Amino acid sequence: MEKEIKTTRHRKGWLLPYLLKLDYMFFKRWDYWTRICISDKIPEEPIPLIRFRGTNHYHQKLVNKNIEKCLNYANHTSYPLDAFIDWILWGFNKGDRFPEINPKVDDFWYRTFNLGLFYQEPADHWSDIVTEYMGRHKSLGFFPTPANVIQMITQMTFGGEPKPEHKTKSVCDPCCGTGNMLLYASNYSLNLYGNDISNLLTKIALINSYIYMPWIVYKPNNLTIFDKIEQPAISEIELPTGIKMPKCNICGNSTSFLVEMQTQHELSVINGLISIDKPNISKDLISKKLKPENISCAKCIQEFVL
Repeated sequence: MEKEIKTTRHRKGWLLPYLLKLDYMFFKRWDYWTRICISDKIPEEPIPLIRFRGTNHYHQKLVNKNIEKCLNYANHTSYPLDAFIDWILWGFNKGDRFPEINPKVDDFWYRTFNLGLFYQEPADHWSDIVTEYMGRHKSLGFFPTPANVIQMITQMTFGGEPKPEHKTKSVCDPCCGTGNMLLYASNYSLNLYGNDISNLLTKIALINSYIYMPWIVYKPNNLTIFDKIEQPAISEIELPTGIKMPKCNICGNSTSFLVEMQTQHELSVINGLISIDKPNISKDLISKKLKPENISCAKCIQEFVL
């Protein structure tokens, strides 16, 4: 008895329930982002961490094998990778029309494509697929940056491990390709953007976003968490030694400051001479805890006066 052919042509968005359930099982990033969109507030809890790896880290290469199996079945189709990408985006409720594939290919992809493997092997698997595909068809040069280099660049840019102040930092990759740089940046920032000259690559980056970076996929128009927030003129930075030092957020100065201090001392003028009732000011200043709001930048004041 011939099996019934399954079609997704009239089931736009059919992959979304699987996507949300898998994400909730592994990373909970969609849940995290949904709560932010509803409250319009960034929670104190850190962004759910995803430890992305280079694809060579996964010896079984389950994701790559699964994708290649789908593409090989459709090798008689014109531009099978393009059609497959559009088919997945259709499943994510994205795209204006269903790709030009026959019902048997649609049925095979429906039964074969395994979204869950992306959660077992978090990485930009598409870069390998695209490199091989474009090399075979000689249609466009694509040379992705190695994952370990991207990881190093990301850590150098943000200055180490993720911190609360990183969440609103704007990150734009103008040549994002399949979005690998944005994947690593997603552990730091919720404010991510990417562009690329290739329409195919931006579609693939969007698929990576659906799976790993929901804050790229959906941003409500009324969201205010990325609006410019006025920083205090002076903030504290903590050195590796644990010592806290002031820093001017306007000019970047971290060496010259003026201290504003309230004390109980009284000044009086007697016969034209200034008298201080308690002369131990220096001792009093040392005993007080200096706060950023009581410090002014000497360089900014000097420029203002000049």
